[in-house]
Amino acid sequence: MAMWTTMHSACEYYKHRLDLQAQNFKRASEDPKPARAFKKMKPCPPSNAVIQIIPSHKPEPSTGSDMPIDHTPLAPNQLHTAAPSPSHNVTVDHTMNSSDSPSVPSDFADCSHNESHQSCQQDELPEPSPPVSQDPPASLPTHVILHVFDSIRTCFNKFGIAREYRHRPSYNPDEFVSANQLSNIYPCNLSADGVPDGEALPGYPSPHQPPWPWKNMSIWRLMSWMMTGSSQKSQAEVTRLVKDILQADDFDIHDLKHFDAHTEMRRFDAAEDSAPKTSLLEGDGWKQADVEIMVPSKEKNRNRNGRLFSVSGLFYRLLIAVIQAAFLEPSSKLFHLTPFRRIWKSPTTGCEQWLYNKLYTSDAWIQAQDELQKQRRDDGCRLERVVAGLMFWSDSTRLAQFGNASTWPLYLFFRNMLKYVRSRPNSAACHPVAFIPTPPVSIKSFICTFMQRKNIDDVLTHCKHELFHGVWRILLDEEFIHAYKNGIVIKCHDGISRHVFPRIFTYSADYPEKVLLATICDKGICPCPCCLTPKSQFNCIGYLHDLSQRVKQLCTYFTEKVTQARNAIFTCGAPIKGDLVESILKPFSLVPTVNSFVDCLSPLGFDFFPILVVDLLHEFELGIIKAVMTHLMRLLYAIDPRKIVVVDERFRSIPSFGKSSIRRFPKNVSSMKQQVARHFEDMLQCAIPVFEGLFPDKHNNIIRILLFHMAEWHALAKLHLHSDETVVLLSQSLRKLGAQLRRFSKFTCSAFRTFKLPGKTAACHRKPKHMSEFQPSVKPAGPRPKSFNLFTYKLHALGDYMQSIKVFGTTDSCTTQIGELAHRAIKKFYQMTNKKDVSKQLVQHERWQTHLRQQQNLQMEEPAMSLPELHHHLSDSWANSINLAVFLSSNSGDPAVKDFIPKLKNHLLSCVLGYEYDGDEHQFSDSERNDLHFINNLYFMRPGYNCTIMTLSREEGDHAHPFWYAQVLRAFLIQVLWVRWLIVDPAYRWGLNDARLPRVGFVPATDNGAFGFLDPSFVIRGCHLIPAFVQGCSDALLRCGPSIARFGQEADDWECFYVNIFADRDMFAHFAGIGVGHDIQYNSVAIRRHCSEYLEGSLNSENESNDDSDSTGDTAMEDDSESDDGGADNDAYDAVVNDGSDGSSQEFSDEESGSDSEFEDNVENRYRF
Repeated sequence: MAMWTTMHSACEYYKHRLDLQAQNFKRASEDPKPARAFKKMKPCPPSNAVIQIIPSHKPEPSTGSDMPIDHTPLAPNQLHTAAPSPSHNVTVDHTMNSSDSPSVPSDFADCSHNESHQSCQQDELPEPSPPVSQDPPASLPTHVILHVFDSIRTCFNKFGIAREYRHRPSYNPDEFVSANQLSNIYPCNLSADGVPDGEALPGYPSPHQPPWPWKNMSIWRLMSWMMTGSSQKSQAEVTRLVKDILQADDFDIHDLKHFDAHTEMRRFDAAEDSAPKTSLLEGDGWKQADVEIMVPSKEKNRNRNGRLFSVSGLFYRLLIAVIQAAFLEPSSKLFHLTPFRRIWKSPTTGCEQWLYNKLYTSDAWIQAQDELQKQRRDDGCRLERVVAGLMFWSDSTRLAQFGNASTWPLYLFFRNMLKYVRSRPNSAACHPVAFIPTPPVSIKSFICTFMQRKNIDDVLTHCKHELFHGVWRILLDEEFIHAYKNGIVIKCHDGISRHVFPRIFTYSADYPEKVLLATICDKGICPCPCCLTPKSQFNCIGYLHDLSQRVKQLCTYFTEKVTQARNAIFTCGAPIKGDLVESILKPFSLVPTVNSFVDCLSPLGFDFFPILVVDLLHEFELGIIKAVMTHLMRLLYAIDPRKIVVVDERFRSIPSFGKSSIRRFPKNVSSMKQQVARHFEDMLQCAIPVFEGLFPDKHNNIIRILLFHMAEWHALAKLHLHSDETVVLLSQSLRKLGAQLRRFSKFTCSAFRTFKLPGKTAACHRKPKHMSEFQPSVKPAGPRPKSFNLFTYKLHALGDYMQSIKVFGTTDSCTTQIGELAHRAIKKFYQMTNKKDVSKQLVQHERWQTHLRQQQNLQMEEPAMSLPELHHHLSDSWANSINLAVFLSSNSGDPAVKDFIPKLKNHLLSCVLGYEYDGDEHQFSDSERNDLHFINNLYFMRPGYNCTIMTLSREEGDHAHPFWYAQVLRAFLIQVLWVRWLIVDPAYRWGLNDARLPRVGFVPATDNGAFGFLDPSFVIRGCHLIPAFVQGCSDALLRCGPSIARFGQEADDWECFYVNIFADRDMFAHFAGIGVGHDIQYNSVAIRRHCSEYLEGSLNSENESNDDSDSTGDTAMEDDSESDDGGADNDAYDAVVNDGSDGSSQEFSDEESGSDSEFEDNVENRYRF
């Protein structure tokens, strides 16, 4: 008994010491002086470990380390560091035994175990205490498993970025990524892995070599041309046919004797079916199945009612087979298997910040990797454990411009791959895994056989939910669930076997698809799929209490309520929309469908709702931007319909910019017809000058500030690289945007009675085709009133972006735009079918395309002519050449060529002699200039319309603008730009905090510095200028009439231009000072001062108040609105951020909304994988 008491005391003391150590470590992480937390306890030996106590009912010998033993050491040059230094962080994880067994485990008394414990704790056990009770202890620890994490941190590179690995990686895939794959001027070339054609990578079984499955290479080339490239005959396709097929060395026209394309395609299908599936690459083929759903019959039956209905036409691929094949493809060489954090050190302040970019650098992946490494190895496998990050995307799409042909594809992307490669449609990173069928028309007849109801819409909606989750139950089969829990061993492309665990991180979908996934009611009381915030509070976007409510009311799956509702339907015969079912489900906006993700994966600890990530494309670009732009058109119709013509003219006058940044606007922008997301994005980026001066003065500022904050939030949300600083800026931008939206709705929208646009009204009144001519027509009731609505899910979803960026990475990683681009291949396949049994033919074309891609790496784009490493590239075409004498004589009367030769020679001599450029050219004498001679003609390139560049300003002073602007007239091959300079309007105040764009104008031609020359190496980037339409045109800057400084037959110039700082993300980063790696912003005093003012202004706005904080957004702001008559913009802006300063609004303190630490803890606990 004394021995038992001694052991019991030792166990209790051991448990107490572990608890004390865990508390000390937790206190140390919060205490600014860590030494005080360890004041009474000696430190443990440095180790990066996690201690876990194993219950006695699962005895297991202590392993001492749970680190895989077959890791390949990583060379220092692979991590771009010379001396990585391990960091040691200890986390204690206690798991006590719940067994009531009084026996003492034999291995607890093991001396080696006690000695190792004593050496770790540096403490001695106390004297045994006398027995107090004869009852045995309730639980005893048996083993301690020490999880060792070999963490490293790389050196900072030239951009000030370092990596921090919690687990040492086995290799660095970024070594295999070339600059071509990161440049938008190059095609994505996945064949740049150094592997010759026809040679297999280690662990990569070679596919069938050409000309399989055809007889000769001539047929193989011709069929390859048919199944790749564009589906429409164009000049480029004919050129490709001649160069790649007819002129190939192995092409012989005699091989095409008796050729028939239909026969050859059947030969392809037969060869694939008969070929042995010896390779995992060939085992991920398509399967066909029927989905059975239970249709309620409204009958009372204890044994459950309902009729079974089978939906055919499901084509799918096994998820495990797709994962295995993806890890064997050459593109898997770009897979990141070990997550890491990215740290940026500011060159100016020296402060370090976390960077958020890709998913494998996010908190979600790092947490999943840590949990995976701490998982017990019951199977004895010591292979490297890696995560396969799965990203799903699904959406139905129309296959043709006319007709009703559509399909519902489900795509799988691997988040392990670099996002710049994964997002390209021709990178083969998209894996179609299913074509989801829709309920057939025959289901209505089937329902009517046992249900005597005229309206069966609720039953059809229920069947659609059941069908969708029935498909996912087939995909989430036992093999996938087993792999999710225990992993699968895959011999990867490098010949190394790894233990791969699939993890579902994100599911990108639009709102109708999210409704199906979350099994909620569309447009219910709580229509958000991620939280239970009621729809009546959706206009409170940006409030602190709105953020806290999202965390407190996060969505959880109510299994009991769904079970009760299904019992009421299938046992009691209650209607789906009856009072009994609605009383159970309606308060939570649920539907009586069992969620397949929750049913299959929740026992493994999977939380479904966090994977429904934000969707910038549908929520903001096709949601908020479209709604605001449409209502602005309604307001103009209500004010003066003639102003709609002015809007269309202004949009048409805006020049395009870049390859695809801002495109030419259509002729009739105001109709808002047939426009995709990029159209609305371009409209927002150019809207401020277009709508300027079209509204009454007291509403002009409200609309201008609203458009500015929308563009600001959009630019921040679309950044490809975020830091802690930019995430805070995004949060503050959302608060300003929410306040301005409520102000716009309350004062501007309520001041006018608006109706539907004429085009929408005409479409509603158009007579349907099925109506007969002899039927009496109903007289239209007139245009339908239409107001601006803030109570939408798309507005409510904007509050989830900050946390989504921190957890899953930037929005471009999970945008639905990637899936929309993947639709192009499906639509191309459809054009090659005979329009019968579409799904079956689509999967056939996908297999054909996959086999051809495995046989050769097809290039879908023409190679670029310039190198991405170069600062600039000037065309060396001989077609563009001028003779200076002829050029000057033909333009002798043009002020633009005044002193052309002396200015050009001054510039060239300054460059040759190495004079530093300070904005003014060094003046040389005539004799010095005569030493410079032009031997041949000058070769030049004429840029496009409104080609404008920006360079660093050489001005100094408190009010100096950070950049200079110039319009490029000619680009000479001798590395000289002939430019026309612009200056900042001195009478205009601009600034990000003032919600004003910079305004510039041409230097008058009478000024000697109006025209000049510039070295292209001084150019920072191109910029987009939008005319200030309110200021009008003038010929005072340059004589009236055509000029070489003007484009075409233009006779005058715009008085002023606005610098479009929202033209793209990089442009906004230059003005906001948030670009990582922008050396120019670190060296310029003017840029640093301007950026610091913006950052301080944005951060200070958080302390200036919560604007109108009541649930409806109504505050007493009449005084502000009456005084806002176009005067000082500071007053208008202060009215936005201080709406509730008069005391009439309800303010939410930290006690009401929850502290920041509580908010972060709740969010961290929510996003666990």
